[in-house]
Amino acid sequence: MTDEIEIKNFTRDFIIAYNQQDDAALKNMYMVDAEHIDANGKEIRGADQIAAAFLNQFINQNTTLLLKPSHINWSDSQHAFVVSGTYEIYGKTIVYDIDIDEKGGFSFAMIQKDGTWKIGKSVFFPTIKIMIHHKVKDFSEWKSVFDENEPKRQAAGELRSEVGTLHSDPQTAYIIGEWTSLESFQAFFENPDLGKTMQAAGVIGKPVVMILDRK
Repeated sequence: MTDEIEIKNFTRDFIIAYNQQDDAALKNMYMVDAEHIDANGKEIRGADQIAAAFLNQFINQNTTLLLKPSHINWSDSQHAFVVSGTYEIYGKTIVYDIDIDEKGGFSFAMIQKDGTWKIGKSVFFPTIKIMIHHKVKDFSEWKSVFDENEPKRQAAGELRSEVGTLHSDPQTAYIIGEWTSLESFQAFFENPDLGKTMQAAGVIGKPVVMILDRK
């Protein structure tokens, strides 16, 4: 619990440093040999180079960053705690005042060094939003199973989700979710084990799945 609180505070401090355009503070939040991958897939290695990339952003645009962490998990493969969620960057370019409105997902692989948390790897990436609706025998029972399976969805690539029912039909449940990629969602949704879970939750009939594109 202490680690989780400290990592959440770290995320808040990252937002503050970015919005104050403090590239020196951002540099100190990374391991010396850290890796950064931006939303376009460009890889940058080393705290000095990562800070320089942020500085270049600050020179060319006036933006505000919002990070919305959704979960923190231990990653055996990265030997680190990974905080992940969604981000928003909005503002304007310095030249021509061109609007910037970018949304996606992020993950920070967090490493504790000499009692201080630092980023070993940061990734910003496009996300996919989906909507699913289907009939259920009882919404409360269905939601209980849905909530129990949140760790499995998160491990598969879900960043966040909301659920509810149609106003005119309380037996029709909906899910609006945001995932790291279409491939990760499809792999999860096509897993035969999901069908068994849905049956146990009281899903009636075939779910309707819609992939949403933000315009």
